[in-house]
Amino acid sequence: MAAKKKSPKSKAEKKSEKEIVIPPIPKRQMPWFGWMGLGILIASEILLYLRNHPVEYAFTAIMWTGYILLLDGWIWARGGISYFKDQKREWPMLALLSILIWVMFEVFNLKLRNWDYIGLPDNLMIKEFLYFWAFATIIPALLRTTDLFGTYKFFQRAHNINIKFTPFLLALSFVIGLGFTFIPPMTSYEFAPNLIPFVWLGLIFLIEPINYRLGAPSIYRELEEGKSSFLWQILAAGLFCGVLWETWNEQAILLGGASWQYFVTEFWQRLCFHLKYGQMPLIGFGGYPPFIWECYALYQLIKWAMQGDKLWKSPQVTR
Repeated sequence: MAAKKKSPKSKAEKKSEKEIVIPPIPKRQMPWFGWMGLGILIASEILLYLRNHPVEYAFTAIMWTGYILLLDGWIWARGGISYFKDQKREWPMLALLSILIWVMFEVFNLKLRNWDYIGLPDNLMIKEFLYFWAFATIIPALLRTTDLFGTYKFFQRAHNINIKFTPFLLALSFVIGLGFTFIPPMTSYEFAPNLIPFVWLGLIFLIEPINYRLGAPSIYRELEEGKSSFLWQILAAGLFCGVLWETWNEQAILLGGASWQYFVTEFWQRLCFHLKYGQMPLIGFGGYPPFIWECYALYQLIKWAMQGDKLWKSPQVTR
């Protein structure tokens, strides 16, 4: 009796045979620094309400430090990459660049005059230390929040956005970015404060085409490949951090601590019917999602230029 001929395998079957099934990374115990971060958050809240002045002066910096430690441990416990375990060379650079990037925005604010700091100590050295400590936490907090959201895959089912970034669109984006970034400081002191949205959008349009062209991580490229989940993930992280910033800022203000205040023009105040959360007019929260995007794009460009994937790479990865 002749043996039966096997039917030819379909392309899908052949593909499935070639695919390597990678088992999920097992969840781990929360590391000590994650618990320490949680303890810092709780202790800082208690000390603030007890009107402990050193905590009042550094409340924002302390809270964000505890938040970063907590999230870093949380991410590692969920099988993700930890700054303090896996990226021991990169996270100090991230903190340093966070300071420099925010100082750049402070330079914009010299002309736009949209925010100011109050309640700081008179001693100049202490004041500068508190500035730099707080600035060093900004981008780490934004990116760690993005990474934590990623471990839960909140946005994996997001509707895909397919945009073909042609050379013309990339060039147009770059030109728009130039205008949005440099026109606001060139206008008068009276008119410039109205242009603050351009500052939060300009670097996206300016830097994303550069990252796309260089081959650095780029949200433009992800969108072109039909991947929109990371875009929604990072925008949501920016908004979430914005709510935390304003919540902790309002706590510090109510108890006489160091904080910041906003000077939003009447035009923008009317658009949100003068409604505010804490010190921030509601319309101002629309700035946090693009702010995190441009910080991410700028950090990726700097990392590419500084050969960070090689020079900042830790010799060993703890698993």
